[in-house]
Amino acid sequence: MKAHPHFREYVISTLGLVCGGAVFIATLLGFGWNPGRTANSLGYASNFFDIQGRALLDGNLAVPPDSLGIEGFVIEGKTYMYFPPFPAIARLPILMTTDEFDGRLTVLMMALAWSLFAAMSVRVVWLARSVMGRTGTPRPGESVALGGLIAAITGGTVLTFDAALPWVYHEVYLWAAAFFMLAAVWLVRFAIRPTVLAAAWVGAAALGAVLTRTTGGFALAIVCLSYGSFLWLRSGAASRVPALSLILAGAVPISASVLLNQVKFGHPYLFPLEHQVFSSVNEHRRLALESNGGTITGPQFIPSTTAAYLRPDGIRFTEHFPWVSLPARPAHPVGEVILDQTYRTGSVPAFMPLLTLLTLIAVLMIPVLLRRRRTRSLLLPMLAGGLLVGPVLMYGYITHRYTSEFVPLLAIGSAVGLCGIWSCLEARHRLIPLAAAGIVVVSAAASLAFQALTGYQAAVFGERGPALQEYVSRQLDLPGAASLTQQIVRAETLPEQGRTDSLLVQGDCDALYVNTGDTYDHWVLVEQRPQVVGLTLKDRYRVGRVPLFRIEGPAVRQVAIELTEGRLARFVVTARDGEVPGPWFTMYEGSEVRLGLGIRSDLGYAQITSTPGGHVAFVPWATYDPDTWITRPGSITALDNQELASRRGLRVQDRTGVPLPLCQRVLAAAQN
Repeated sequence: MKAHPHFREYVISTLGLVCGGAVFIATLLGFGWNPGRTANSLGYASNFFDIQGRALLDGNLAVPPDSLGIEGFVIEGKTYMYFPPFPAIARLPILMTTDEFDGRLTVLMMALAWSLFAAMSVRVVWLARSVMGRTGTPRPGESVALGGLIAAITGGTVLTFDAALPWVYHEVYLWAAAFFMLAAVWLVRFAIRPTVLAAAWVGAAALGAVLTRTTGGFALAIVCLSYGSFLWLRSGAASRVPALSLILAGAVPISASVLLNQVKFGHPYLFPLEHQVFSSVNEHRRLALESNGGTITGPQFIPSTTAAYLRPDGIRFTEHFPWVSLPARPAHPVGEVILDQTYRTGSVPAFMPLLTLLTLIAVLMIPVLLRRRRTRSLLLPMLAGGLLVGPVLMYGYITHRYTSEFVPLLAIGSAVGLCGIWSCLEARHRLIPLAAAGIVVVSAAASLAFQALTGYQAAVFGERGPALQEYVSRQLDLPGAASLTQQIVRAETLPEQGRTDSLLVQGDCDALYVNTGDTYDHWVLVEQRPQVVGLTLKDRYRVGRVPLFRIEGPAVRQVAIELTEGRLARFVVTARDGEVPGPWFTMYEGSEVRLGLGIRSDLGYAQITSTPGGHVAFVPWATYDPDTWITRPGSITALDNQELASRRGLRVQDRTGVPLPLCQRVLAAAQN
């Protein structure tokens, strides 16, 4: 039985997709099975598109007030998202059916977006090979190289890192990249053979991109308008209909974006950052806006962003797990500019070395590509990818996720680069292609590992709680733990600074912290010993309150026991703006009531419970500076009110909370 002529292509594509997809999906699901997970335990920013979708079903672009937190834009009393609405529109079939999954749809949507991105990326690879004149069945060396390239594109880019944190900031990059790759396929096909159908597909993809992330849609639209106009002027009457179709494919998305932005913000393309809630609560944002002429976009930021995103050494290797991570410190401004915000940021060449190298080869091949009409078609999506990168280099906010803007250019450029040089490699000794294929596979595997490991670390720092405890435990169990134990320190209070990844044991294992290296959330609580007191009521007592604990968080609060007639008691959380009482219970003679205060590090709240009585309250515990947005752990202090308690007829005894086994492991490792 004769094999299908494209059988080897199918096998190569499948193997590449399986490798890349396995890493991406595993990261997206949190290396387990949790399809409804969110980027943090509170679900913040993972539900924005669900909120927008519900508003659209009600016939509104505006969303409910305060539903977006600091990300909302308040215009004439109405709150808007700055994200375009396509991801919300994609949710409408589910939202119209049920509200059971509201706030838990981001993983599903990111998986759908990746599926489109992966399918179109595979198509781009084979299309580039065909356009470059390599139409025969690939030989073993080329087969291995193409499979490695597909794996690197589908699982070895920063989109896999994005998958580790399923929230709106990362979902938009998956959809934008997917639409961009769809447009790339049809742009090449249009350039080879201009048709209305091809132009329509490009226009639909550009419209999807512009309604997901404006910059990607604009880059595609500009190429469509430019090339369509070029064809109109250079071609005969027979080709003017396709040319006009491509012009419309660029004009319609731009018009839709301008109209949408005008309705929401009263400007064709800018966001009024002065009206964002974050600008009203953050002094540094206002300073950045003032120093940059009311915006945080401009060429003055290019030296800073270029240094962060394109430096060759923008990666960090350690002896301890996860062995690969983002640079130890946030990116610094270059020159006198004031950045809005800056985080630990990896670079494109360091985290995607294979794709970067092949794209550079493709750029060097541009004079060769220009010689033939067929190969010139590959330059259209490459040009659009280059235009896409421009805005992020002029944006005064540096973070690792913004390197996602480079992915479409790298995906297209690497396909062109690999297919372009393989003819030269095969013309040499037969071992040369095999060696090159080996290099491609090793580089692809490195990129897959880089993205998965950094994504895992980002996920546990976002989720915290048990996930962060498991992460620290894994660091102690896996090879290289000795280098981590050298970074374990003991202190009674948290220092202002610290070494990235260092572990801090507070007191006699009262709490365990890890240093993130980030400016805005330097020390993160891994676990803290609960504070527990035992309370016994004497035969004779007086009604009234006895303060027991002081909680210093965003506000100062006290936890007190309130006694009343009939041996009834309850715990009350008091603050300047009011109080929260717990349930009443009876204090029986000879029985001890216990009050416990534990920290839910995944929520950033102190949980107050009693036995009997049960849950009393959740109290905000983490503190932050509204001017700098720096978050620091709060504190809980037991109050010495024994004299007042005695007068009330109450005996208060310290009941040390359960020990922290992980902290004790860390302490033992430091002492060995």
